[in-house]
Amino acid sequence: MKLNPFFRCVLCTAAVCMTMLCSASAYATLTAESAAAYQGVIDDLAGQYGSARTAGSGSPVEGMYLGLACARLIDFDNDGVPELYCAYGVPSDNRVHQVLYTYDNGLVRLEIPEAVSNFGTDVSPSTRIFTGLGKAYLVDGQEIMNCNEVRYLTKRGNEMVTALTYVDGMRNDLFVRKVNGEDMTLDGLTRALNTFTLNMTVTEYSFLQNGDGEDPTATIKATLDEIASSTVIYAEPATAHLLIQDNSSGTMKEGRIDVAAYAIDGNLYLKLRDLAAVLNGTPRQFAVGWDGVSSSIRINTGRGYVRAGGELGPAPTARAAAERAASTIIVDGSAKTPTTYVITQSHYYRLRDLAEILGLEVSWDANTKTAILTHRV
Repeated sequence: MKLNPFFRCVLCTAAVCMTMLCSASAYATLTAESAAAYQGVIDDLAGQYGSARTAGSGSPVEGMYLGLACARLIDFDNDGVPELYCAYGVPSDNRVHQVLYTYDNGLVRLEIPEAVSNFGTDVSPSTRIFTGLGKAYLVDGQEIMNCNEVRYLTKRGNEMVTALTYVDGMRNDLFVRKVNGEDMTLDGLTRALNTFTLNMTVTEYSFLQNGDGEDPTATIKATLDEIASSTVIYAEPATAHLLIQDNSSGTMKEGRIDVAAYAIDGNLYLKLRDLAAVLNGTPRQFAVGWDGVSSSIRINTGRGYVRAGGELGPAPTARAAAERAASTIIVDGSAKTPTTYVITQSHYYRLRDLAEILGLEVSWDANTKTAILTHRV
């Protein structure tokens, strides 16, 4: 369809657009936790709908992108936390959908229009995003379709809100032009939109192969690369010196037990099965299994631990790459999410998180560098 001259004149070149793929703010950064959560979103979408591809010959939406077609990191409100915007085509309903997430002590899904059709049609969907000056707008609407209202959406707190609306269409053979509900001439409308997005970069993605606009699939690798750079850090080799005590009767298991571990940001991380072996025979013993329904590790407290082999092996001797993992443990039927890293192809959990899950208190003896796990009563 034909766009306003205003939009055509401000479309950026492909080279400029590619430098803007990852965020609206140069200061927006991912934490290990948010990166892991966003990686989980991308993995889930790609796993459910497949990787980006186009509908083949004979399809009612031939040439439309299917599967995960777009993934961008954009800081909509300049709070230093980039949001994750994704678009994906669903073969069963012949539509391209969009989702937007932020991270605020956990993954938060922000409410935006479900289907992508901004300035396009159901069989030629496209989307438009403005970025720059520490803010971003996701454009929603089809400007000439029945004088539909166009909204510029941005983030405020954990909600998406409307920053500006306009109408530019015809009704009963008469032009209808409004900005935020006020009647406008064509020149007035153009000036208002120019002023509102002055010095911002507009990127338009077409979800129809060979359509106008940027290729949405080009965004995915850049986003995955940024996520990967934020999830991988280095863990230092360590030994967790553990002393298990009962706060009323003294030591529950005699002597200090040394467990292979890694140190990250001053915290000890160890394998779940190593801790299970250490606590076996104490009031805080637990069994470890697999929950096939939720595809999660299962813990049953109060039960004896059956060794699988390889527990309490030698301490590591070299630093290793540590990738933050989104991990859920089902503890007596309740879902828990301890801080987790994958190190040397094994999951390592923060000792303090595991202690909290198991009803243990942790104290630190700096003289002997020992973590004392105390049974709560």
